Amino acid sequence: MAKEVLAIKVKIKIKTNGHAEYPDFNALQVVIDSGMDWSYYVDSHGLGWHYDKTSGLKDNTVDSPMGEQWGMLIVPEEFRDQALAMFPSLVTAMDETEIEDFYNNKAHAHEPDEIFNTEILNGIKLKQDLGLTLTQNQLDALDPNTDVPGIRKNKNKLWSDFKVKKDLTVKVK
Repeated sequence: MAKEVLAIKVKIKIKTNGHAEYPDFNALQVVIDSGMDWSYYVDSHGLGWHYDKTSGLKDNTVDSPMGEQWGMLIVPEEFRDQALAMFPSLVTAMDETEIEDFYNNKAHAHEPDEIFNTEILNGIKLKQDLGLTLTQNQLDALDPNTDVPGIRKNKNKLWSDFKVKKDLTVKVK
């Protein structure tokens, strides 16, 4: 059964020492009840951070002025609701269209479409150069749409693929 999740967009600021300043998510009751630090909670019960890689804390852009950066957390409903209530100026709810846009165009746009295992591909090329017949497994390794190591589609690059890979559904609220 698919895991139901929600997402929040979080404004991250910069401290005077140059480090990132996050909202104090350790103050959320759901985090207190878990006995975990919030940074572990979001990894364990959610899907961790997805940072805007197009505009960091030291960049000055229209949607992220100098000293601010956006991040997206995919989290359980209780965390989302408590974060929205406790930090209304730093946390906003995201619907699935916003999640997909942020994921594809901000957080993961820099990733390659395909992942190459050069050791396997070099072995296949050597075999081809020697005029030897490739096995079905080796042929599959050349097809990015299979899960055989060689050339594989990066299933973390697009939200649509990531959702399938992680068996997720976004809860409508």
